[in-house]
Amino acid sequence: MFLALIQKQIKLLLRSPSELLILLAMPIGLILILSFALGSIMNGDLEITNVEIALVQHGNEEEEIEAFFQKANDTFPIADELRGQIAGMVPVKLLEEQIMENDELKEFVHITKVNEKDIERTRNNGEFSAIIEIPENFTYDFLTYQFLNGEKPSFSVYLNESKQINSTIVQTLINDFQHQYTLNKVLNENGLLLEGMIVPSPEITSTINTIQSKGEITSKIYYTFSMAVMFILFTAGTIASQAFLEKDSHIFDRMILARIRPITYLFSIIISTVIFAMVQMLILFTFSYFAFNINFNQLGLYLLLTFFLAIVVGGIAAVLSSLNYRNNSASASNVFSNAFVSIFALLGGSFFNISSIAPGMAKIGLLTPNGAALDGYLKLTQQASFSDLLPNLTNLSILMIILIVLAFLLFPKRGGIA
Repeated sequence: MFLALIQKQIKLLLRSPSELLILLAMPIGLILILSFALGSIMNGDLEITNVEIALVQHGNEEEEIEAFFQKANDTFPIADELRGQIAGMVPVKLLEEQIMENDELKEFVHITKVNEKDIERTRNNGEFSAIIEIPENFTYDFLTYQFLNGEKPSFSVYLNESKQINSTIVQTLINDFQHQYTLNKVLNENGLLLEGMIVPSPEITSTINTIQSKGEITSKIYYTFSMAVMFILFTAGTIASQAFLEKDSHIFDRMILARIRPITYLFSIIISTVIFAMVQMLILFTFSYFAFNINFNQLGLYLLLTFFLAIVVGGIAAVLSSLNYRNNSASASNVFSNAFVSIFALLGGSFFNISSIAPGMAKIGLLTPNGAALDGYLKLTQQASFSDLLPNLTNLSILMIILIVLAFLLFPKRGGIA
């Protein structure tokens, strides 16, 4: 008889195509949409377009360098080696060389020299990420400031606010140059910039270090598990609603007359929910395996975690059924599906990784069934062991015991028959 009750519950659910569509098709659709829509943001794959820099230079740089050498010779003799170093450290020339000779920068940072007469048109067309305008005598004033304690010169940089990432790159480059020139100024003022000394020039380099990773959590992995643990909660509300229909249509009355104990009936709800929840998760994971190539290397631990989650969902279905029977209404399961599932999904991180925004709420989310399960699944994708998974299983076990005991306490005697 008990097996017949379980078969009855599963058949009722299978005969509801609209419910199956919500429980199976909708999570698959959301996994696809969210994985591709938010993949670039979550995976850090934001595309950086070419950084186009317009260089507008007033005056002649070579003439200004020569004018500085003539003035400096009156103060201190400049050897040929030092002359070459000084000529190589002027801002405009050095900026061009650093970009053109750097293999990592020249691929996406380009400098275009623009005639000073076209500067207004260049500012307005929005073609460039930044415009650097060098005033007349800037190079002369710069070298005088560095070596002869002259006035500090300045040049103008116009950043295109519509290209924030590219503008930030340009700003970082300029800040690096400014830092290097400040260092040269300090060395000279303290008598450390001597003849024969190599004047340091800023170099832009990068090093890629490879570290052992536990496994990358991509958007496809994250939303596969986050949507799965959210929609498994709808299973509880759906089965609880169908269980109440049996009372409303007096089917439950016939069970009582057939001497089926209410506790046996409630237990059949739990078992049938567990079976369907396991099948539901199996379908979603199978889809993700073939669609996204998600590997379930530790299959035993995946099944163990899913089994614990399914029992908790069965406990929720039993509690909702008890409340429906006690109140003679399906309001409990309706409120749970329409409101509480969304709250649990938010706290548990089904919509986004809440731990990066509100760590306090994330800790609360671990106390929800979907939050504890999601955290466990993400651990498993990073090759977690059983001991790593133990806190999640403990949380689910506590919820399981509380819900099942509460369901049997709340279920009215003889189903609340009037």
